[in-house]
Amino acid sequence: MSTSYILIVFAICIILMIALITKAKVNAVFSILLTGIILAIALQTPWAEIEGTINKGFADTIKSVAIVIFLGCFLSKVMEETGAAVKITESLVAVLGEKKIEWAIAISGFILGIAIWADTVVILLIPIVSTLALKTKKSMVSLGSLTYLGALVTASLVPPTPGPVSAAALLGLPVGQAVIWGIIISIPSVFAATLYCKTLKEHLLPKEEFVKAAMEAASKRENLPSLFNSLAPLSLAIILIMINTVLNLVIPGTGIANFFAFLGSPLAALLAACIYSLTLTGKNWKSKTVLNGWADSAMESAAMPIIVTGMGGVLAIFIKNAGVADQVAEVIVNAGIPGIIIPIVIAAIIHVVTGSNSLGVMTAAALVQPLLDTIGVSPLAAFLACGTGALMFKHGNSSGFWVAVSMSNMDIRQGMKGVSIGATIAGGVGAILTVILYMAGII
Repeated sequence: MSTSYILIVFAICIILMIALITKAKVNAVFSILLTGIILAIALQTPWAEIEGTINKGFADTIKSVAIVIFLGCFLSKVMEETGAAVKITESLVAVLGEKKIEWAIAISGFILGIAIWADTVVILLIPIVSTLALKTKKSMVSLGSLTYLGALVTASLVPPTPGPVSAAALLGLPVGQAVIWGIIISIPSVFAATLYCKTLKEHLLPKEEFVKAAMEAASKRENLPSLFNSLAPLSLAIILIMINTVLNLVIPGTGIANFFAFLGSPLAALLAACIYSLTLTGKNWKSKTVLNGWADSAMESAAMPIIVTGMGGVLAIFIKNAGVADQVAEVIVNAGIPGIIIPIVIAAIIHVVTGSNSLGVMTAAALVQPLLDTIGVSPLAAFLACGTGALMFKHGNSSGFWVAVSMSNMDIRQGMKGVSIGATIAGGVGAILTVILYMAGII
């Protein structure tokens, strides 16, 4: 097969995959699977090997993330149902004060987005944010956008949210490194988005229904967990993962490093966090609702990202086996394009076309992984590039965009001004920092 043929087939298959998802409204799982099979046939993979290759690509990819994604979804469910997410936000507002309300909302979203889908964060917090907007006379264009953007950034860059967990697995990056560097890049990204949103002073009142809902909830609210207990489960998981990463860099092979290699593994750390999170439920931890109902809900939430991640592995293995990676990489090198730009652009394009930052992160990681050696980009640099690229140009084809815009009482123009530009600023700042760190040889 000629280089031209391989590149044309690869390009057509990617366009087909995007068209199936966006135009034909085919589920992402079927779209990626069909694209993988068509790519395999077009690249002359022996018929008898196609099924086995699909199973291998799928299994090799999800074996390290399936349980982790489920545990992350369960932890998210506990934080939602026990009021821990609300407590974190209320506490930050109390500490920072109403004059710094934008920062309180952004930091709250930043923390919650590590474990909870960004759309869900908006649904959980919008009654509180609406009340604060009315009380402080701040615009919902600013506060509503920040409620979503703070969570969106960490949901794209910091495990255990499914998108970054899957991207790390696809790229062969240890989750500990993904957590540490995801947080490092997320901080200036959220900071930049917050500075921008503070300039949005167009008068916009919240929806009355959410103000009333917040007041009713406040009058009935009892026994919210303490701030320490609200933060403790997620903090426990992150601390254990980070300790493992540091010990195995500083004193590898020692007894304590080997012990934390298990205790600080994503699976054990998240399991410990889930078990501890049951203390937030008080005496209800033994109930069927908690141990069965919430677990069932977590399984439903985890199923889609697990299967999409596996399908990304299917696409990656056909690309790798057929030598597409070498051909694409050769074109990139000859064109003089810095390798680090490629995952940023791919993630941004997939995000713009599909509207899903999670799909952008995961699919870009699957497509880029076979190219890494040739274009000279490390798995860590590619991970950060995918995560930041998938933040850019959020617009009207995204369910999260509409959740944030509609619940904040914004129209489409205000939503584009707040959410779309804010997300692009966050992603752009993160991408620039990623490129600088890559060029400096740090990542």
